[in-house]
Amino acid sequence: MNEIKKIWKQSKSYRAWLMLAAVYFLLRLAAQVYFMMPGQAAEGNVGEQLGADMRLSYVRAAASFQAREDMYLKGSLEHVEEHYLYSPAFAFVFSPIFLLRADILTGLMVVLRLLAYTLMYIAWLRIFNQNKLENITTLWVKFLPLYLVFSPFWDDLAYMNTYIFMALFATLFIETILKEQTGWASFWLGAVILPIKPQWAFAVLVPLLLGRYRFFARLLIGTIIAYSAIVLVTITGGGFEYTFSQYRDYLQFLGRLVRDYPWWGPDKPFLGYNHSVMQVILYIFGISPTIFNLATGFKLLLLTPLGLFSLRALRNPVRKAGYETPEFALGLCFVFYLAAFIWLDMLWELSMAMSVFVYLWASIEKYWKKLVIGILFLPYAFIDVWRLLSYLIWGETVIYNAGYVLTDPLVYIPVILLVLLVFYFFLLERLWKSQKAAEHAL
Repeated sequence: MNEIKKIWKQSKSYRAWLMLAAVYFLLRLAAQVYFMMPGQAAEGNVGEQLGADMRLSYVRAAASFQAREDMYLKGSLEHVEEHYLYSPAFAFVFSPIFLLRADILTGLMVVLRLLAYTLMYIAWLRIFNQNKLENITTLWVKFLPLYLVFSPFWDDLAYMNTYIFMALFATLFIETILKEQTGWASFWLGAVILPIKPQWAFAVLVPLLLGRYRFFARLLIGTIIAYSAIVLVTITGGGFEYTFSQYRDYLQFLGRLVRDYPWWGPDKPFLGYNHSVMQVILYIFGISPTIFNLATGFKLLLLTPLGLFSLRALRNPVRKAGYETPEFALGLCFVFYLAAFIWLDMLWELSMAMSVFVYLWASIEKYWKKLVIGILFLPYAFIDVWRLLSYLIWGETVIYNAGYVLTDPLVYIPVILLVLLVFYFFLLERLWKSQKAAEHAL
């Protein structure tokens, strides 16, 4: 934290912005807690004050596991938030928390998210600082006021999903990848990330592209052991037959998720908050098997440059650990993070976008590129401020279907996807140049 103290002492404007952001943070937190308080218990000990994802998915799944009932609902996905999307292990391991009394669980979830968000900031400060990335470290500190108002955090606090937790776990996994700490890397990947949201395992390919084959092999073995241990613990808690049936249902549910998802077509009043490639294309051109195939083909087209770069990196790896070439290794982590979310058909947030933004801002020299990422990213980062002001000014009249703010530009424009794609291609360009420079240096 010495970097923060240093800039605090040097800059009056920084002190002013940080204090203003801190005041907003506290007021926004108070407002969120106030919105949670009035709810009354709706389902047993599950209060309405719990976020939709927590109340309808996680708590229900934990209760179902304890009762040895099916966790994965059959039938329509019209209300997808009611469907449990994660592995049986997640429901079992966290069931002691999820089944707490509603008011205790609500307070605990708020505190844990605040803690996770704080730890993520500290972790990235440590990563940038320990790898001697001075420019990025300085910018990370300077953008602390923006971090405090960053919209995806407040979205996660409202819905109580796992976004901020997963961003923290991925950050810690990236740190162990850079340091080549096999034990911790295997733990974060096999025991935490894969049982919850496998798409956050994006950094696993980085050692392979760096040419660190022994570490990559040790990581795979350690991950298999860690994941197997979690499955065995789940079997111990639920019994083999029940646990096996739930893992079978889990895979079947994932297999039908895209097919049965309630996509929004041109008949809907607006795009909504799912800004995935698939959803945007279906909203523009309509819902049909041909359009589904078109969207899949377009995703493959977007990922082709990364595939070509990866093949080139595999043929001519730098053969250095992440801590020996941290800027290049972090670029790989970030580009695979963005690629994973390009491929996903449900894109609701970019919880690690602040890290990518600061990395790019510090690395990019051309003014027009900084202008582009600033114009796209800053409105996304600040959109929670506008949503809150809209609600305070117009009240319930701006709320549609209990989940959409009609004054929010993200309802009509796929801002998240645009941010994602611009970050992705700017990172790819930088990685291509870095790879060429490395080849010439050999």
